[in-house]
Amino acid sequence: MSLKKKYAILASSAALSLTLAACGGEGEPVDPGQEGESSQETTEDQATQERSPEDFDETVQNEGEAIDGGIAQVGVLSDTAWTGIFDWQHYENEADASLMNYTLGDLLAMNENYELVGGKENGAAADIEFDEDNDTVTITVHDDVYWHDGEQVTADDIVFAHEIVGNPDYTGIRYGDNFTNVQGMEEYKAGEADSISGLELSDDEMTVTIHYQQVVPSMKQAGRGVWAYAAPRHYLEDIPADELVSHPNVRENPIGFGPFKVDNVVPGESVEYSAYEDYHLGEPKLDGITLERLQPAGAIEALRAGEFDWVDSVPTDQFDIIEEGLPGYTILGYPDRGYDFLGFKLGEWDADEGKVKMNPDAKMADKNLRQAMAYALDLDQVAITFSNGLSQRATSHIPSNFASFYRDDLEGYPYDPDKANQLLDEAGYEDVDGDGFREDPDGQPLEITYAAMTGGDTAEPISQYYLQAWAEVGLNVSLLEGRLHESNSHYDRIQGDDPEIDVFEAGFGALSDPTPSVIYGPNEPINFTRYETDENNEYLQAFEADEAFDDDYRQQLFHDWQEFFMDEIPTLPTFWFTQLEIVNDRVSAYAHSSVPQVDQDTYGPVSYTHLTLPTSDLV
Repeated sequence: MSLKKKYAILASSAALSLTLAACGGEGEPVDPGQEGESSQETTEDQATQERSPEDFDETVQNEGEAIDGGIAQVGVLSDTAWTGIFDWQHYENEADASLMNYTLGDLLAMNENYELVGGKENGAAADIEFDEDNDTVTITVHDDVYWHDGEQVTADDIVFAHEIVGNPDYTGIRYGDNFTNVQGMEEYKAGEADSISGLELSDDEMTVTIHYQQVVPSMKQAGRGVWAYAAPRHYLEDIPADELVSHPNVRENPIGFGPFKVDNVVPGESVEYSAYEDYHLGEPKLDGITLERLQPAGAIEALRAGEFDWVDSVPTDQFDIIEEGLPGYTILGYPDRGYDFLGFKLGEWDADEGKVKMNPDAKMADKNLRQAMAYALDLDQVAITFSNGLSQRATSHIPSNFASFYRDDLEGYPYDPDKANQLLDEAGYEDVDGDGFREDPDGQPLEITYAAMTGGDTAEPISQYYLQAWAEVGLNVSLLEGRLHESNSHYDRIQGDDPEIDVFEAGFGALSDPTPSVIYGPNEPINFTRYETDENNEYLQAFEADEAFDDDYRQQLFHDWQEFFMDEIPTLPTFWFTQLEIVNDRVSAYAHSSVPQVDQDTYGPVSYTHLTLPTSDLV
């Protein structure tokens, strides 16, 4: 779900071929600039140039003779400790997804259009078939796929994954439209049925046919509608649903069917994996992999010391140092499929109804106020100054790498303080008492609380710039409790509808399908703004209508919705990013992990394929 907690759907493909060199042996949101200086003051010193994903290679190949075995050292950039959840049904952030990808295994792969595909030729552990006429999806597990404890993976494990989310005592965030669309799921969730009637197992339990209320166009996209994951029933079934997320079988001793087994977990800090000899795509050539949490502040030193074979991302505020002062590495770039945003709290989550409840009297309910706060920010300058040109001001809620859906003619909210002041004046926000800050249209004090999270050296100065920019148009905005908050607690408070939060920082990424219902649907718990209107619901319904199977219709629908939603602005998309990974030159073949994996000759760590570490003098 960067939701930085990014709600990620990652798929793997192709046969594993990892080797280490002799020298290798054993051995996410905008990050704002320099504290105490304004963007105008630091522009000339810090800003380098505007960059784009096209400025970087997507793959790298180096010469050298590979050795057998060895342990790859991998850095996962994160300024906070991992939650350490090894379960697709419960994980909430990108860091946990990184941990799981090496071990849990994926039933299906993603093609170049981010569509779900099966077949061993694509590195998948199962096959998939869509039947739009009968509103069914059929998944057949290959008969050579085994859990790490030797038990065969079956389609009943797919059923069990659905039962985990549908359990009345389920504590995670996954229960939404993807699951309520399964026939019989709501009855199961309510405790009115002992099984989910829409899940039909074959006699040999290797095939499950999922009967949906409706099969819609977006369901062919990875992570959109089809829950294509398996959970080991034999290993987890006896654990109470409300205890599952914290159980040792999920946190400390998980099993999967991926290329590596978990050997040791240091909570929040590192995971040691060993090769799984019976992996269905072939025994890994690596003896193992060690993942270590790498804090942004220590990234440069660790890279200079040659501690890692690859690192999953590059701190943008240190990019110039890495680019110019770290020989022996290659930086790969690919457009991120998500965006960071500022969210405006407009209501709360109704747990009983399972939907958002928009409050027309919320402090941020006035669209003019939201638009004014957007125009008050010089996001173009922030992108250049504080990210070394590696981010761009977002102009839409559809990322630009979705070329056929993205509206390239939208201006978004460029810096225009005069427009901001005009909107506020016309809406009745005036400085009644002469203290420099505007009161609300009723003449009452307007105090807005902004929740921001930690993240590198630039998080604090960017937040301070936002406060300053809003103050310049007469808005009294302060940080929640006067400080930045650690990301996990930050999201917990947003999800819990903390009444002290009016505006918040967040991010949404790893999208395989830009259909907006996944984050802005009325029945989605991650609709954190709690926005719902009849007009938006009509758009969301249109995306799932039969007409949307027509490509031209679907494209026009995306174009129309973007214009509507940018005007409504329940969230302000702030930045798109070039997603970077850094690879030691001792790695012989590596593809950026966001590159679609099917039919590629080299693969990144998501698919674990054809990755070799050659003999090299480079450290």
